[in-house]
Amino acid sequence: MNDPKEILAPRLQVPLSRPWFSELEPRAAFEVVESGWLIFGPRVAEFERRFAEIIGVRHAIAVNSGSSALLVVQAAAGIGPGDEVIVPDMTFVSTATSSMFLGARPVFADIDLDHYYNIKVDDIKRRITPKTKAIIPVHYAGHTADMDTIMSIAEKHGLTVIEDAAEAHLSTYRGGPLAGSLGHAAVFSFTPSKPMTTGEGGMITTDDDELAERCRLIRNFGDTDRFKWDLLGFNFRMPEVMGAVGLLQLDRLSAAVEKRRQLAENYSQVFADLSDLVFTPQSRHPTDINYQLYTTCLNVDALNIDRDTFIALMMERGVSTRLYYPCLHRQRVFAQFQCLDDASYPEAVEYARTAVSLPIFPTMTEAEQSLVIDSVQDILLRHRR
Repeated sequence: MNDPKEILAPRLQVPLSRPWFSELEPRAAFEVVESGWLIFGPRVAEFERRFAEIIGVRHAIAVNSGSSALLVVQAAAGIGPGDEVIVPDMTFVSTATSSMFLGARPVFADIDLDHYYNIKVDDIKRRITPKTKAIIPVHYAGHTADMDTIMSIAEKHGLTVIEDAAEAHLSTYRGGPLAGSLGHAAVFSFTPSKPMTTGEGGMITTDDDELAERCRLIRNFGDTDRFKWDLLGFNFRMPEVMGAVGLLQLDRLSAAVEKRRQLAENYSQVFADLSDLVFTPQSRHPTDINYQLYTTCLNVDALNIDRDTFIALMMERGVSTRLYYPCLHRQRVFAQFQCLDDASYPEAVEYARTAVSLPIFPTMTEAEQSLVIDSVQDILLRHRR
């Protein structure tokens, strides 16, 4: 007998994201398992080499997740007890919690609603203290942050800049160099919602030879030789299966990003007619964003519903939407730092009240996107004040 809850629950027709796999990925995974070479094999090494070549850096160091990449690169950069690391108030939690494992403190800076929700550079300046050791700008939704200004601030104060490029595969900066080649180091993530995925998995990129070598040691127990440990490390190695899948995903990464950009253009063209009700994302340059997310902000003051009700109404139509991400300063995990109140982060707070990300993924069909568009239009027009 069916569960009554299942009968009443709406049937999800359009997920927020969907990975792009073919028959090649399971075959590659099987070949790895069959070979018996499961860690530190040729596939991860080749994945690192090709990734570094694509990004345009000397080094790429593969690890088991983007969060591990954040922890490893900060440890390699010498961040430790008593240090402060400036991060945006709106991002995934590990951007901020990673420094805490090293005894450092995340310091939140507001975001800029006029520059695709990236970290507000003027607020970075206000957060710098003698304890500040690094800045981690996030390329939110795959849109590169204002790296020229951030690097200038860092140079003036002697700070390390670690790009959180977890979402920014193949995003350019002002139409030029790629995310991951702009700071002293960068991290990428390969979770299933990203433009390419290895299931989990992450990558560190850098041109700093010494930093790269320390990252390689730290991801593998600090092991300089067989059973010779020279520094504190972790077991954050990328399994060989992930490397095999990653190589295949790299082959279609450019096509995946191009498809995302096409879908985003479709959204923006249609929603231009609803500009009084929904604010569509604006990019500095067409290739400066890969649309890892398509995030809009609702003009809730012009509607008789709030953002959370909008999300619920979309789900009733079988469309998944979500807030990516809430304000970090409100999260209990950071309560020990006695973060400042909402008034200190006005744009992040406004974002948290109004933002919603719509489904976007390379395998999205015309019918799926039409359902999303029709649902947004219907809900907004029905609930216009």
